[in-house]
Amino acid sequence: KRVIDTIRKYNYNPSIYAQNLAGKKSKLLGFIMTNYINQYQLLLFRYLNEFACKMGYGCIIRYCNSEFEEKLEVLRELEIRGIEVCFSLFLLSPKEEAYIKEHFRIKVCHMQSPEMRLNIIEKNESSVYEAVCYLAQLGHKRIGGIFCIDEIEDSFLLARKRGFLKAVSQINLDQDESLIGQLHGECEKDSVISVIEKIFVPQNLPTALFCYSDEVAIEVMSWIMKQGYRIPEDISVLSFDGIPFAGRVTPSLSTISQPIEYQAKCIIKGMLYLQDGIERPCDEKENEYLLQIRDSVGIPGH
Repeated sequence: KRVIDTIRKYNYNPSIYAQNLAGKKSKLLGFIMTNYINQYQLLLFRYLNEFACKMGYGCIIRYCNSEFEEKLEVLRELEIRGIEVCFSLFLLSPKEEAYIKEHFRIKVCHMQSPEMRLNIIEKNESSVYEAVCYLAQLGHKRIGGIFCIDEIEDSFLLARKRGFLKAVSQINLDQDESLIGQLHGECEKDSVISVIEKIFVPQNLPTALFCYSDEVAIEVMSWIMKQGYRIPEDISVLSFDGIPFAGRVTPSLSTISQPIEYQAKCIIKGMLYLQDGIERPCDEKENEYLLQIRDSVGIPGH
């Protein structure tokens, strides 16, 4: 009784770190996040934290740049804290994964790890393919695209571009290479504008534009309208991610919405599987990418 009274008197809250040390079993999950976090990633981590808590786990987040050495420093810190499993928002190459497996006890996974069971490459490719087919059905023949190229040989970002090019080829749309723009990991305003300026050549404009992310598309739409073009009367804009802000801009942005809650559930369950080997299946019916058509897409006007 005296112990309980003292706890109440001093408003004592037990330390999760002390509990983990006493139990010699970590109830913490590690997360490596990028220094630049977009809305999709913020929403994903909100659900990751929520589902981890429901499973009785706490979360430790560390931020770093894309350099491999920085990731290793973060992993060393997490390992010292006794964390057994870490999810990296960065994709890891097979070479990086092999190095970590050889030199660290901590198990590291990412969006494309097989334990996540997200089928993310196929889903990204097929959903973009279907979106471009939809634009073609509206009558668009000259469709441009802005994509992000990373250093991973086969990533979900590359899958988006692959789905786009597959649709353009199979539907016999205009395959003008000048309609394709690429960002190399950066999505700062100046970089986005530099790419869109190369695509928007007077007298040879696309009637529709696909952007690999909502945030890039919003920046692109702002630039387009400042040049005096109308959306969707002069050009339709379609993108990927399904962030909440996409529905609040003017005109509202058409987008491929990712199943973020499902992804978060699969990630947490995949991390726990790496820790204890227990299968915790997710309902694959929830792994649905939805094409949300809003005001930014219409029939071609020129």
